[in-house]
Amino acid sequence: MYLSDGRTGGSAGEVPVLMYHSIASGAPRRFKRFAVDPGEFAAQMAYLDDVGYCPVSAAELAVSRISGRPLPPHPVVITFDDAYADFYSAALPVLREHGFSATVYVPTGYVGATSRFNGGRGEAEQKILSWDALRDISTERVEVAAHSHTHPQMDRMHAAAIRDEVRHSRGLMEDKLSVRVDGFAYPFGYWNAAARGAVASEGFRYACAVGDLMTSPGDDIFAMPRLTVKAGIGVAGLARLLDSPPTAGRRRAAAMQRATSLAVRRWTPVMGDPRKGWPPA
Repeated sequence: MYLSDGRTGGSAGEVPVLMYHSIASGAPRRFKRFAVDPGEFAAQMAYLDDVGYCPVSAAELAVSRISGRPLPPHPVVITFDDAYADFYSAALPVLREHGFSATVYVPTGYVGATSRFNGGRGEAEQKILSWDALRDISTERVEVAAHSHTHPQMDRMHAAAIRDEVRHSRGLMEDKLSVRVDGFAYPFGYWNAAARGAVASEGFRYACAVGDLMTSPGDDIFAMPRLTVKAGIGVAGLARLLDSPPTAGRRRAAAMQRATSLAVRRWTPVMGDPRKGWPPA
């Protein structure tokens, strides 16, 4: 829908939560859809600014959902999964230019190393932010949040292993960065009741899934959906995402896609780095 001043957006408290990954050019073919060109990203952020969106962090959205505290007009949440090093060099300067808040989800076992968890997507050597860079980022208008420790498919793990992933990632981040970590994003967007329960019991205030839907006030605070921003959609594609309220049909499609994904993955190897002992504690 179009607002009276030209903005697109949801209604009845619906908020778009955008999910980016890498901001880079020249990615391998199987990872290319997750790597938004820096020029494209800059144009998308300029569009958000031009039409009057007000970015808030995912934690701010969660606090609003829990407490009823109002958000600024026309809110949007900009998130980045996997904490690629190009966030620091390519995304953060653009966010600073516009005065935008954002949220970065960190797989703690790979900090300062490379994206071994993405070997199945042909991008195992993408650099991950260091602890020093994450400390710098945490002093900006950027929420630094957890993305598990080893980036596993959490809906295919035993409950005890899920709890270890959740507990270890939060504890390590709070120890290394001296910040409170309130948010969690499920790796690959995969979650189940055990994963949700572990995140809630460890004291996180919220968790993000994927779902490719806008968030609504009635959504589970520990499975908030996000909209995937794929490479090449440009400004027009971003505008379409921002104009995609979570209708009943879209919700049914998202639920079916999640169920189908799990059924298929039960017959395929678990994605991740096969080396024993990786990542380091």
